[in-house]
Amino acid sequence: MKNKLLIIILLAFTINLSGQNLKSFGDINYKEEVQTVLLHPTGFELDKPVIYLNNMLEQLHLQFDVFVNEAPYLYYTFVHCDNKWQPSDLPKNDYISGFFQDEILNFTFSFNTFVDYVHYDLVFPTSDMMPKISGNYLLVVTGEDPNDIYFTRRFYVVEDIARISASVPRYPFDLNLGTNKQEIDLEITYPDLFNSRADQYSNVTIQQNGRWDNAVFGLKPTYVYPEKISYMNNAKTVFESGNQFLRINTSNFENRPEKTRSVNREEDYYVIRLHEDTKRSTHNYATDEDIYGEKFIYLEREGMDATNEADYAMVDFFLQWPQYMFGKDVYIIGAITDWRLDENSKMEYDPERRGYKKGLFLKQGYYDYMYLVKDNASGMTSVAPVNGDFWETNNMYHIFVYLFNPIQNYDKLIGYTTIKSH
Repeated sequence: MKNKLLIIILLAFTINLSGQNLKSFGDINYKEEVQTVLLHPTGFELDKPVIYLNNMLEQLHLQFDVFVNEAPYLYYTFVHCDNKWQPSDLPKNDYISGFFQDEILNFTFSFNTFVDYVHYDLVFPTSDMMPKISGNYLLVVTGEDPNDIYFTRRFYVVEDIARISASVPRYPFDLNLGTNKQEIDLEITYPDLFNSRADQYSNVTIQQNGRWDNAVFGLKPTYVYPEKISYMNNAKTVFESGNQFLRINTSNFENRPEKTRSVNREEDYYVIRLHEDTKRSTHNYATDEDIYGEKFIYLEREGMDATNEADYAMVDFFLQWPQYMFGKDVYIIGAITDWRLDENSKMEYDPERRGYKKGLFLKQGYYDYMYLVKDNASGMTSVAPVNGDFWETNNMYHIFVYLFNPIQNYDKLIGYTTIKSH
């Protein structure tokens, strides 16, 4: 215990992760051996990692795998960020109570799997280290050297004082934006509305499902009333509706998984080849259930623990597409790729097969996914070219309300809610 305490104290004095050591303040794996990072409220595997300042006992649950044979010593810390996910200009003792860094003690080795890994498990905050204020936080997991970063993940601490009313009308206020678009209408009230200079210091973030590429940041009110602020009739709150997510289920290799052409056990791991996907934008909308782009790790067989008995497989995706799209890239999006548009999620065009292909190394479980097209010149992204754009699509919108405190110099997160489009 004394040795652990000494290590934590030394790390607290040496750690400086609010600057150049981080590529960005987003969900990033810095090491290839880090896989299947899950972060959610305890007991709610599909929810966003949100906890409330007045009830830290709800806690968050972090799980992840590292492809190693011996378990490295790993530690974690927090970085407070503003409403646009840039580091706050605050010293750590202003937003962390207790130690500035702590060790991740719970881990197990994989059992009866072709791919060897160590599974780590952490429930936080704890009495040893706890956020003191509301806002956006970045969880940073490192090795014994604080500059040896393994991965980062975003989470939220809410001071629940704002009241948010949200709705999705059948048509956007401006029909020129497209009759199939989904508009989010908002009205917000909270104490001391005008004393807080709501129009100047408030900011709203709206996120569709888990996507960051089309998220709205720094939204300002359209109208300010004595008792509320309104975000009606604002083009920034109009989203592409898209389509329901596609899905795969690899929870049982012995029974051919859903959408699967073949499952082969090769020398080092399983390989799953899926049936080819096709363009859905020319089809009529078809109602189908999804989990809003999330993933759920489990094994179909009873008596097995997916945390360390689930294996990994290379899953081959293919999207039929007659011609290469010049100046554009195609990505697989969803929690399956941690909602990132990067080399891990970008597909490659195969001229012989006439389509886009990608292999993803996935732990056994259930995954939503969708194809996204990015225009490299403009940076604009869209799921409509491949999947279509249907108002009937059931999307989950996450709404975060921030209020900048000019005295304490940080963005308070004063409200959070979700709304389904249907």
